[in-house]
Amino acid sequence: MSELGRFCCFNCPKPDQELKALTDPCPDCGYAYGFPLFDVPKMIGKFEVQRSLGRGFYGAAFVAKRQGAVRAQRVLKVAPKEMYSHFNKSFEDEVARHSEVAEGSEFIVSVEDLFEADVTFGDLTIPCHVAELQYLDGEPLQAYLNGSKSLSASEAAQIACDLFRMREEFEVRLKNHNDLHAANIVVQRLPKPSWRRGDAIEPAIRAVAIDLGSVAEDRRSGGGYIGDLHWIADHITNMAFQLLDGGENTADLEKRIALKLLSIAQSLTGAIENQRPPSAEDVVRLISEEYHQVAQPWRPWRNNLVLRRFEESFNAQTMDAWYVPELLVDPDGNWIKRVSAPGPLVMTGMRGCGKTMLLQSVQFHARATLRVQETDAHALKRISADGYVGLFVSAQRLIPVGSGAQEPSAAMLNARLLVAYAAAAARAIAHLSDLDGASIAPDAPSLIAKAVADVISPAMPVAEPATVEQLERYLIDLLVRMSRSDSLFELATTPATAFPHLAEAVRKSSPIWQDSQVLFLLDDVSTRYLDSRKIEELLSALIFQHPVCAFKLTSEAQTIFLTLKSPGQLHPASAGRDFQTFDLGAEVYETLKRPGGGKTFINDVLRARAKLYSGHPSAEPRDVLGDIDLESIARTIVSSQPTSTDRKRLYWGLSALTGVCVGDIGSVIQIYQQILARRGKALPVPPQIQNDAFQDFCARYLYHLDRRGSDLKAVAMSFAEASYQLLMQSGKDPASKRLRQYNSIYIRITSGDVEEQMKRLRDLVDAGVFVFTGAAPRTKTRDSNPTQQFQLTYRKIYGLVNFIGLSERDRFELSGDGLQEWLGHPTQGRELLVKNLEKQEFDEEPGVAVEETAEAKPRKFERSQPVQLMLLEHGAPTTTSSRAPTFGKSPIAIPTVSRLTGSDLLAHVDTLVVGLGFEERTAVSFERFLERTRPSKVLAVRYENQGYADRMLEHARARGIAVEETSYAAVKAGELSSVVGESAIDITGLAKPALFNVVRHAVRSGSRSTLAYTAASVYSPRESDLTAVLEAHASYNRHDTLAALKHVLTGEQGPYTSQSLLTTETDGTRSRGLCAFASAKHERILRLIEQREYDVVEIMVDQADTARAKVAEMAATVALEECRAGEIVAADVVDLEAVLRILWSRHQQWYVKGGLNFELGLTGNKIQATAAAIVSALLPVNEVWYLEPAKFDVNGFTQGTGDSYYYNLPGSANAIRRG
Repeated sequence: MSELGRFCCFNCPKPDQELKALTDPCPDCGYAYGFPLFDVPKMIGKFEVQRSLGRGFYGAAFVAKRQGAVRAQRVLKVAPKEMYSHFNKSFEDEVARHSEVAEGSEFIVSVEDLFEADVTFGDLTIPCHVAELQYLDGEPLQAYLNGSKSLSASEAAQIACDLFRMREEFEVRLKNHNDLHAANIVVQRLPKPSWRRGDAIEPAIRAVAIDLGSVAEDRRSGGGYIGDLHWIADHITNMAFQLLDGGENTADLEKRIALKLLSIAQSLTGAIENQRPPSAEDVVRLISEEYHQVAQPWRPWRNNLVLRRFEESFNAQTMDAWYVPELLVDPDGNWIKRVSAPGPLVMTGMRGCGKTMLLQSVQFHARATLRVQETDAHALKRISADGYVGLFVSAQRLIPVGSGAQEPSAAMLNARLLVAYAAAAARAIAHLSDLDGASIAPDAPSLIAKAVADVISPAMPVAEPATVEQLERYLIDLLVRMSRSDSLFELATTPATAFPHLAEAVRKSSPIWQDSQVLFLLDDVSTRYLDSRKIEELLSALIFQHPVCAFKLTSEAQTIFLTLKSPGQLHPASAGRDFQTFDLGAEVYETLKRPGGGKTFINDVLRARAKLYSGHPSAEPRDVLGDIDLESIARTIVSSQPTSTDRKRLYWGLSALTGVCVGDIGSVIQIYQQILARRGKALPVPPQIQNDAFQDFCARYLYHLDRRGSDLKAVAMSFAEASYQLLMQSGKDPASKRLRQYNSIYIRITSGDVEEQMKRLRDLVDAGVFVFTGAAPRTKTRDSNPTQQFQLTYRKIYGLVNFIGLSERDRFELSGDGLQEWLGHPTQGRELLVKNLEKQEFDEEPGVAVEETAEAKPRKFERSQPVQLMLLEHGAPTTTSSRAPTFGKSPIAIPTVSRLTGSDLLAHVDTLVVGLGFEERTAVSFERFLERTRPSKVLAVRYENQGYADRMLEHARARGIAVEETSYAAVKAGELSSVVGESAIDITGLAKPALFNVVRHAVRSGSRSTLAYTAASVYSPRESDLTAVLEAHASYNRHDTLAALKHVLTGEQGPYTSQSLLTTETDGTRSRGLCAFASAKHERILRLIEQREYDVVEIMVDQADTARAKVAEMAATVALEECRAGEIVAADVVDLEAVLRILWSRHQQWYVKGGLNFELGLTGNKIQATAAAIVSALLPVNEVWYLEPAKFDVNGFTQGTGDSYYYNLPGSANAIRRG
């Protein structure tokens, strides 16, 4: 029922446009304005009243049944006859206008008849006019706005569309409704046979206007009247806030759509004020596009791909499948054939060799995507001939990461996998429907939903989705529920039964798929996310034989061969018999080794990207690089001194780029990107520029290797040193027939602790120092235990700083004691490798030839025009009409955070929260604040370190202030019930997790808060120390500089553990965006970006001209090197308002407009952490990360005390809420 509105008293009518509640009494007669609804009449004429619907200014509406044999339901609009006489109105004329307007309309209820009746409301009988209207099975819109009826995101979007369609129906009839309040609109529930099709977002409902008492040709506005567009804007706003009413428990999609609707409502207000009302078609298209962009971010398979950076999405895990066909290079097409062949398969290879992209290439979206100059018919013909339908899921997106994240049991993980594949099937059905809607079985959504319900335990009701979109949303919501820590969902049967059951449902969804094998494509089954035992358990369950489906999995070679095939382990399946293996890394490696073939392959990979990158020169990559053979590079090394000019232009050309690659295609793409970024106009790019790019990447890889905190860098460097030494010796030895270029090791484990040696080798391969390339024994007889012999190829990118040769012509051999000694003493690696080198001459590796390639001059030709730019822009959809409303700002106003002086502080607050820290400024800040403000209570957060606790507590007690202590662990866990009323928060001594929770709690509580922060006089690391390092390494690259900072970075020690301070229910299939901060203590930001795959990252750095800011910017640049898309933004990092504005803007761009998951990283200072807390209190944030060091060094933190700063944070909404 309407809570507030404009009502005329049923008993004593008079003109009164004031807002009233239905329970308010009439000042003349004393009856409540809502008494016709409270005292529902039993009869109205020949109708039995069933229930009330609501009331408007003149009348009230009821649902009733006609008496007699045909008991038809109707909606009766009832109004007192005296009311129409009082206002000099004709009820008959009103009904006639209603009938005229409603004729042929979809969103206006039709009139059946009219009559007069005496209607009894409780003790009062009133002569009334009655209009008999078409029955609508539904509730007034008001019921959805006041929460008595639940409202979903799709329903809100559909109602918003219907309101504009409704207004359009009045406009084309040259009428205005003039009283379009929520009680005059019924949300009709449509029976399933009448469900709307076409552009309907939610086909089961329709908004219909039921009371046309104020309809007129003129538009009434002002003087207490509200125009139709104002009403619609109000309804959309109210629906948005109703979606958000659940606070943190609100589903993610509801939050996103609510913010979209708020933006649209705000844009409508501007359009009204400018007297440029948008057309219904424009707004409905906008709402629909915004809804589908947010609810279905996976859908834009018809968008063209263009790369904003050449290296963009070099990691295919961040690329949509429909772009893969444009970038995949598959020699002779054999790789796709092998992956898509019937039966289970495990695909292996080093990171970066292209496993994910190849697996993506056989999923349905990649196969169904239109190629250049193709029509829908071409795509349909291709997928019909395939004989398979591929459904892709990444294991990395399903497995929790971070502290407190428990690894799911096998049964739970398999249940998640099944639901994820069902969601992928829904998306495939949507894609197929886009090509040919008639090819989808009418019951396809219910088939998939039932198949899932059949095999999930505990049992759950079978969903009945009306559309594929509803099916996908239902499955994603189910997947979110399965990801909760308290989830009990698991498979009710074995995977060998459950997945074929789902596959059968997929096959029945379309005649095109009825005879196809369903390929369950599972990417990245890796020890990065699961331990080796869980991987073995998972593979054993999923690699089953079945005629209707098969699993295709990817993993690194070391996961499968060095973990699963390690001695002593038992395996339920046998490679080659129960499942096939495909070592893509070895295939790429062999392609690279073929004479001439490797360069062609690399050129093709780069050329595919060049077509999509507008910044590429109008030349082939081979002509951009030029060329020189690898033998010439080796001879230059031998004939030059380490500091000579020749060494500064050593590595260049296509052969060098091919030679440095041992299967890591991603590295090749990134090096080429750097060459392009540094080039001038001349082609080929000068050798020195290319060499700089190679060496920069060498330093980059060595830096990240060194950060792992082990002796891995020593192994990499010592191998390169041995290779370089032997190359130089062979060049100076007159008896040597050729130059020796050692770039691999043949290993045989014959003695000692086999398990320990296997673990050590696995670590080396996992770190990327070596690549597992397999091997055959050097002897002519077969070894007795082939699982204990390997060929490891050196990642030559690590050896460029030592000037190694790039040909793979020689190898070391290690076994027995020599192997154990090399593995156990990495710093002696060079000596040990040389000592163990066999004395005899070895034959060259078969298939390896010395390429004699003269320097090539670039050929002149015109490159084809690039396709339209589109990748991760996440902009709002455009419409064809300039009258369509637009929006760019956040629909939630940024809270006013104003700077205060000491004299501006309040004399009294209820609670002061402080941390009993160990920095001197903590105590001084506390004492300064108490000089100006007296709290009723101090809530003191105590740490394990005593710090300045005694001094601070004694100071409070001396002033007679009550002190309540709480532990850091409690505050970190969010236990803050005692923080009530008007509060002050001194963030100076609060560790970031405590700071985040306290500030967020204060903002969400709605009470006014004061923030205090006191700077230090000296920070660690010292500015002078940082300046000295920067000056000493002025000529080096940023990786060397950051590595040199180790000895000046004090205060904390790794390793760092990631901890989630805020986790909301999140659709893990969405793209992720991260906003974080860089500081001189840069390990935190590097670690955070390493642990998760992000689609876009923004890192804030200090705009100050200081050594500290320069180091932070270096760290940010290094952190972004492995990101798909990233940006560095400079700001005054101690300006709370400035930091808050940047985060607020980015949230609007990513979360609201782009549909990304929005994450924050507390990797900067306390002011930045405070801004993050405010944002997460008022806007939907999916995750907030804190990186905790293993140890704090209290002597390595700040010294002294600087100025104190104060901020006023006014009382804010208790979540996202109006006003």
